[in-house]
Amino acid sequence: MTIRSNRDHGQHYRPRMACLKKVEAIVVQMQDPSTGVKGSEQKLNVTSIPHAFAGQDIVAWISKHMNMDNDEAQAFGTMLVAFGYIYPLQDHKKLVLKPDGSLYRFQTPYFWPVQKRKAEDTDYAIYLAKRNIRKKGVLDAYEQEEYNKLHKWMNHKWDFIVMQAKEQYQIGKVRQKADRVVFDCQERAYWIVHRPPPQTHSAMDVLDRHIDPNTEEVTDLY
Repeated sequence: MTIRSNRDHGQHYRPRMACLKKVEAIVVQMQDPSTGVKGSEQKLNVTSIPHAFAGQDIVAWISKHMNMDNDEAQAFGTMLVAFGYIYPLQDHKKLVLKPDGSLYRFQTPYFWPVQKRKAEDTDYAIYLAKRNIRKKGVLDAYEQEEYNKLHKWMNHKWDFIVMQAKEQYQIGKVRQKADRVVFDCQERAYWIVHRPPPQTHSAMDVLDRHIDPNTEEVTDLY
């Protein structure tokens, strides 16, 4: 059984992808080794994270290369965060770009919206179960609520979900610590965008289409 909610991002209809293709092209430019945003290794708690950069660096790049003032550049950067192209390393629940020394990274293309990965309930359940294992049963309040809800509705296949979660957790433990932390951040950022906490704005809320994307659009000629 599929769980539906007011913030369900496992919808039947896809977001309109045309505008995201344009956004993606800009994000690719931002990652150019020569002319893109300059990243460096940064400390996150006790782990060194590669290719991290400050919010102020993103604002400066956008302002310079897109001919925007700082306020416009920050707004555009926040849009990139809200879409999931850039994610915060520290205050991960706030999908905004802070124009200061707050650290960010570019999301791996695998998790970009243009990939049209459907945010399935089963995948989210596996993610929460894996996070529950890693956190030793201490989830955020909203995550615990979603975990309990999914457990109730997917009780018939919960053994499979836990098995997948344990398998993914064991695979993750084999990675180098920095790589493991980076992947955990990437995965968490994806689910923050597609299953956002209460009071968190996600751009996917705006892009969700409520018509069949396979039908032709009708233009009013009058």
